[in-house]
Amino acid sequence: MSALSDPHQTSVLFARQPIFDGSREIVAFELLFRPTDGGPMPLPFDGNRATSTVLLNAFTQGDLNAVGQGKHLYVNFTADTLAGDIPFDNTHLVVEILEDTPCTEAVCRRLIELRKAGYTLALDDFTEHDATHPFLPLVDIVKLEYPHYSNNELYWVIGLLRRHHPHLKLLAEKLETEAELEQCLDAGCDYFQGYFLARPQIVHGKPVTTARLTILKLITELNQPEVSTRDVATTIERDPALGVRLLRLVNTTLYQRAGQITSLHQAVTLIGTQRIRSLATLLALSELDDKPHSLRQLALSRASLCRELTLDDPLLSERAFIVGLFSYLEAFFDRPLKDLVAILPLHASINAALLQHEGPLGALLDTAIKLEHGDWNEIPWGRLRELGIQPTDVSAANQRALHIVGELTTSDGF
Repeated sequence: MSALSDPHQTSVLFARQPIFDGSREIVAFELLFRPTDGGPMPLPFDGNRATSTVLLNAFTQGDLNAVGQGKHLYVNFTADTLAGDIPFDNTHLVVEILEDTPCTEAVCRRLIELRKAGYTLALDDFTEHDATHPFLPLVDIVKLEYPHYSNNELYWVIGLLRRHHPHLKLLAEKLETEAELEQCLDAGCDYFQGYFLARPQIVHGKPVTTARLTILKLITELNQPEVSTRDVATTIERDPALGVRLLRLVNTTLYQRAGQITSLHQAVTLIGTQRIRSLATLLALSELDDKPHSLRQLALSRASLCRELTLDDPLLSERAFIVGLFSYLEAFFDRPLKDLVAILPLHASINAALLQHEGPLGALLDTAIKLEHGDWNEIPWGRLRELGIQPTDVSAANQRALHIVGELTTSDGF
């Protein structure tokens, strides 16, 4: 579905407003929150939710090229959303810092981190009359609120910014007339935005629901490559219902040790970080109530088979589980797999397996899919032999996986 499709058949994702250079060529778009139903802005306005909604709708709705035409996309960030993880590619995203963001030491450290990570930073609604704002050395672009300045003040503040912060690009916003554009050009601005040039355009499509947003964030946190035991437990603890279900699951006969596991930290320590986050990811996906139970069973079956094929290698086995599970992400989130994989911080070997069926993990995924389809002769036996896996191993792994799925799907946890 096109991002700019029939508004009568889809919901509002966001609005986008072009940003122009001095030749009146579009160089970027600002993405703006709009209510899904196209109605008035909700009161009170929740800036954190607005930022999260715009990010998820823009970067996972499946047609980013149609939205941004390969150009930069400016998105407003509150102090809270700045502090959180930004699991989106720095190639397109411009982090736009709202004017009311406090100039704290923590915020400044975060801006330095984001610049080092390759993000472009813009300071929104600049109305100062000097060049002493503490964010100026840390950002790349300043958006000057044109209506706030008189003619002389505009030239004055631009002169100060050029002299004290020559690295900055200056964007004049809220331009309403040709004369205002010409004045900002003459004053030395680099970019231009306003109703005179182009009004925000509504972009329609299928929005990401709050449930999907929460679950995708959880999955992202759980699958950070260097996540620690404590990080995993802390992430799960933020969702009490998930924590309870996980404890029930690890106390089944499949995972029981010498006695009941009574805390998440104990579970992570005894069962292992890799397996716990795989199980938690599975449970998070199972919270998508609009998806049939059969879909969860299919995903679990494929993931379990991939893992059972590699029991001699603990690290590979848990990556194999994630590959099998995430090969169904498209069906869970109604988004192209390549777009979902792009925003998840997965190991390169997992990405290659999911998107090209490459490497050992790709061979395992291909095997599971062929087995599901009953194509025994199409299984990549040559690639499996390189991994030391024989036909009898595949049959035995399949039987173990069926047993695991049977136990998990009848447990309280799943």
